[in-house]
Amino acid sequence: MKKKIIAAVMSAACILASVPVSPVLADGQKVVTLGADLSEEQKQAILRYFGVEGQNLQTLTITNQDEREHLGSYVPLEQIGTRTYSCAYVSPTNSGGIQVKTANLSWVTSNMIAATLSTSGVVNCDVLAASPFEVSGTGALTGILMAYESAVGTTLDEAKKEVATQELITTTTIANNIGPVEATEIVNETKTQVIEGNVVSDNDIDVIINEVAAQEKVTLSEEDHALLSDLMQQIAQQQYDYDEMKETLDRIEANMEEQKQQQTETTSSETPAQTEATPTDSAPAETETPETVDPDSILMNTDDSALGDSVIIDATDDAAMPETEAPAQSESAEQTEAPVQSENAETEFDISISDSYGAEGTSETDASSEQTEAPAEQTEAPAQSESAEQTEASAQSETQQTETAPESETAQEETAAAETAITTAEMVFSPVTSNTNNFTVYPAGIDELTVYFQRTDIAAGTGTVSVVNSADNSTVDTITVSDTARTVIEPMTEEELLEKGWSEGTKATLYLAAPLAQNSAYYVTLSQDAFASADGTAHSEEVSDPSIWSIQTSEFGFGLDKSKTGGLTAGSTVSAQIMMDGTAATYAAIENVDPAMVTFDQGEFTASGTCNATFNASGTTTFQVSFYDEAGTQLYTIDYTANVK
Repeated sequence: MKKKIIAAVMSAACILASVPVSPVLADGQKVVTLGADLSEEQKQAILRYFGVEGQNLQTLTITNQDEREHLGSYVPLEQIGTRTYSCAYVSPTNSGGIQVKTANLSWVTSNMIAATLSTSGVVNCDVLAASPFEVSGTGALTGILMAYESAVGTTLDEAKKEVATQELITTTTIANNIGPVEATEIVNETKTQVIEGNVVSDNDIDVIINEVAAQEKVTLSEEDHALLSDLMQQIAQQQYDYDEMKETLDRIEANMEEQKQQQTETTSSETPAQTEATPTDSAPAETETPETVDPDSILMNTDDSALGDSVIIDATDDAAMPETEAPAQSESAEQTEAPVQSENAETEFDISISDSYGAEGTSETDASSEQTEAPAEQTEAPAQSESAEQTEASAQSETQQTETAPESETAQEETAAAETAITTAEMVFSPVTSNTNNFTVYPAGIDELTVYFQRTDIAAGTGTVSVVNSADNSTVDTITVSDTARTVIEPMTEEELLEKGWSEGTKATLYLAAPLAQNSAYYVTLSQDAFASADGTAHSEEVSDPSIWSIQTSEFGFGLDKSKTGGLTAGSTVSAQIMMDGTAATYAAIENVDPAMVTFDQGEFTASGTCNATFNASGTTTFQVSFYDEAGTQLYTIDYTANVK
């Protein structure tokens, strides 16, 4: 079973949103929600996956505006995104706890949905959450609670929803320091003991936290300990019924133990796929869980072929996983391996909940096919490239025995060229919105891009780098890499190498002609030979897949115009841009400025505007740009670092 523990704080908020809806029930109180931005063809694919195509079920359409209205009190609007694609199918039950199965949700896991629903007050329920292509899953989470409350004809306790939000914020914060699996496990186990023992004393809660941390062999910082202690105090005040929650709590704990064991046993890139495909690996978790999923559950009646061949499936019970994932076939292994590898690479969680990132830059029809396969291609690119070439060469050798010697030489030349290519596996792009960083949203106003290479012989090639608007696939900027006014290639600093864990490396900084706009999605392409080795024997491969280097910007922004200077230099004066139009902000201020390093001719704004920044000395300087609403509440803060030469 895939248990991708991706602590998405904002995903939690989606579950917690209370939505008053009329209790119009149909077909045994089962309710479907569909993302409003799906095409009709994609909606039909989802209904086929749910196994309800043609049935007369109550169906709710979840729009991005729904998310904004229901989440506005929990998260900044720029974190919500602009589109909703994922869907849900909810069936309240009389027993069995909370059982969840997801398809193509890259942020939200089945266990995360189960845990949050339980904390919100749900006791028994079966949930399907899916998208026709890979997305974060926030639309599904918003819809799950809408569907549940509609199905049962009541709303859940508001206080418990607030506590559930706090729980996942705490889990995310702790995960940044000790890891996602460990954080999920320690929060779940501590919560279980507090609820089971009716613990209310602050001292007793601290004792439990210390004991659980020691048992799990993790060390909590003072800040994380305080966060967890405060959360448990809030949970203790809610008077949860442990007997009602036990089944779901135990199931989540068993699943976390299983994943921790899988991580421990993972010693090579092939191990995750082998572990998942082995039925005996998940047996301990099942035996610890009081009940497995009911054979008549909606989780057991999905059409797992409806969404294509590369679907990411996750479930709280192995019995709900497709049988086709078990065989150790090469294609299956590739599909299941990528998400596990991607998850293992994640060590830090950022707040982001946009459902749109998985499909930005494509038409609704194209998005399904392109985005479904992107994670596997991106994660396994080196292995797939080599394997595909070897397989193709072998097939040609066996089936085309009449080929002439010149054709054989051509094949050899192509193989040699491939071996000397600078592949994307040797590059790290920044900024990038992807599943490896939990689909981070960046402040608008980005004015430079960076490519890091894990080698020291990088030089400008003959190609270009282009920035494309995902909404209409229009090119907004093209940089000729050989243009030294807009491209600077230099060795990485010691700090940058330490951050990447590399011993050597080169970075190429690309300066944009204009800052990236507010609340927009972009992707970056590299033409073939954009970069080359210093001796000219190796050239970079083409990057054209929108999923490889995508960027999502927030509603607020700040940018410096460095396009004509090739960077910031001491004594230079450049234009600065504040972006806040169309938001709840009515005031912005540039704060915590070191005047010895930089001075601004204007520091306060009541609307989007520009000012001039003069950099007085070389070195690194930092400052903040904060945005406030009419009541003076701080809505958003950008921490800006300027490196001045």
